[in-house]
Amino acid sequence: MVRTDSIYKTEHARNPGMIRSLSSRRLYRPKAGLCLIGVVLAWSACGNAASGPGLAFKAGVQTLEDPIDLDKTTRVRLEVELSTARFFDDHFDVAFAFGGSSLGSFSETYTDYVDGVFIKDTYTDDLAVLDVRLAARLYPLGDASEVRPYIGAGIGYFWLLDSWHDTYTDTIQDPLFPDVWYTYSDRQEGTDTPANGFFSFVTAGATLPIGSHSELIFEFQYDFAKEDNGFDLGGPIYMIGGRFRF
Repeated sequence: MVRTDSIYKTEHARNPGMIRSLSSRRLYRPKAGLCLIGVVLAWSACGNAASGPGLAFKAGVQTLEDPIDLDKTTRVRLEVELSTARFFDDHFDVAFAFGGSSLGSFSETYTDYVDGVFIKDTYTDDLAVLDVRLAARLYPLGDASEVRPYIGAGIGYFWLLDSWHDTYTDTIQDPLFPDVWYTYSDRQEGTDTPANGFFSFVTAGATLPIGSHSELIFEFQYDFAKEDNGFDLGGPIYMIGGRFRF
């Protein structure tokens, strides 16, 4: 009869994967930028605008220039947007958005047998790209039309996040009792940021009114220079969503 005992040990060092071997960086929090956004939103809400501030939820896809898995370059994207009231006869507004995509999971298992010890190391990377963005938009038709096409441009900041899980086990045989095996295991996990930085983007789209306070959104964005540490996460974004204006 074979008997296996599991004993946790902590002396093994984690064997990082390809993603985790890249230099990680601390997340950058542009506090001054967030304060500026708050001032703009408050100013627009108090002004004589033809429409109130808006809250939008959008969904779509983005195609990445050089992601981790080149066979899956198009990913689902979700985004939440807070916009100012349209001002100057509905010709302009400013929008702050937060969004991102899952880039999938990648697993690798290493096994070996050294000096009577069975070694197994399994690590998994769950990857995602998140970003915040600030855009200024022009509505050429202003308040002359209920269907409002627009163009705009802005800047953003992105993070490539790697949530990793690593399980390391040693299995050894008792030298006095050949049917007895001992398994020592260690599990570690954490989150790294292998890439992050500023980027620029352009946007274009149109809004269609739904009732007196809501509108349907069709939007295109393109991210430029969304690069760091050899990753290029820029490319086109196609979104559809809805906005409620207060």
